[in-house]
Amino acid sequence: MKVVMPFRGEFGIKVFWYVPAVHAIRGEKVVYGEAGQEALYPSASFVPVARKEDDGKRRNHYHTDGSFVRDIERRARREYPGAEILKPTARSPRARFVPEPVETYGIRTDVVVCPRFRKYGASKNWEAWPWLVDRLLEEGVDVFAAGAEESSYDVDCLRAWDYPRDLDATLEAMHSARVVIATDAGLAHLAVLAGRPLLMIVHEWDRTAPGPSSDENGRVMDPEYGPVKTERFLEANHTGSEIKLLPHSWLDPDRVLAATLERLGRFW
Repeated sequence: MKVVMPFRGEFGIKVFWYVPAVHAIRGEKVVYGEAGQEALYPSASFVPVARKEDDGKRRNHYHTDGSFVRDIERRARREYPGAEILKPTARSPRARFVPEPVETYGIRTDVVVCPRFRKYGASKNWEAWPWLVDRLLEEGVDVFAAGAEESSYDVDCLRAWDYPRDLDATLEAMHSARVVIATDAGLAHLAVLAGRPLLMIVHEWDRTAPGPSSDENGRVMDPEYGPVKTERFLEANHTGSEIKLLPHSWLDPDRVLAATLERLGRFW
């Protein structure tokens, strides 16, 4: 028996390497994971643990939440005596898969939007999400907002956080949609893992956002963001799905609207 400790870092990093690393572990395994995220661990038995609140702080590795993981490790040793305790790292082997929702709600949509809104890296919050949703709805497009309530803009459409299990609702919507629209953030990685066509909003030709890069208190760490790490998305694209960056779209939401309607076979 192998028991896998929880990952408490950023959702995008979790989807990019941690989840595939857990999937690659052979044999019988148990994973302690954040409640509601069973869909990310289809090859393991799942033990839910408290979900990490999005407090806007950067936690790129579970050791930065070390006390929590140590408590889980002690619990695991009690519940699974003699088991091998595993803590995958970014160097661990990876095996990717298409995640499916554990519970479904009959969701069908044309477009999934990923309206990130967080204190950490606040300039990565694309302010035009509510406008884009409203314009797509005016064009008769069904729109669904992915993600969790605490880290999303309050947009006026169906939303994953209106359902009991927001990750399951997000995955069901992504699988039904013709395109996912996102910035360079965690849900873009989920769309690629799920094999869904992705339109990514970028600043200038390929930069993540205009900047500055700041922490949860607004302290500037870098004056601007660099290019999207496209190599990560290409590495993770195990289904060969479409990944398209939209140059100069960050300050031009009309460009995003036009690209979305074109993807749907409509013209604006």
